[in-house]
Amino acid sequence: MKLELCHGHTAVLLSAYAPTMDATDQDKEAFYNSLSDIIRSVPYKHRIILLGDFNARVGRDHSAWPRVSGHHSIGNEHSNGSLLLQFCAQHELTITNTLFQQANK
Repeated sequence: MKLELCHGHTAVLLSAYAPTMDATDQDKEAFYNSLSDIIRSVPYKHRIILLGDFNARVGRDHSAWPRVSGHHSIGNEHSNGSLLLQFCAQHELTITNTLFQQANK
């Protein structure tokens, strides 16, 4: 979805649902390659807001992922989390739900 904002700015909202832990590595790779292609097609001056369920636990090591992960992530990193962290670093994206305190569940 493309949203025209004030002062000539534009935001592009993307929605995605990543493969679960049970998916094959090939399916996960295909998903992230496709999502990368979509993100690269968005003009650089537009803001990207990527929403979705990435079936990922990114762990608590925010110092290893500056500008990607905040101080409030929960759980332990697993393979889907590693994929998401690498993807976000590659595309200069921040996992915003790690920026705010959440219930430890």
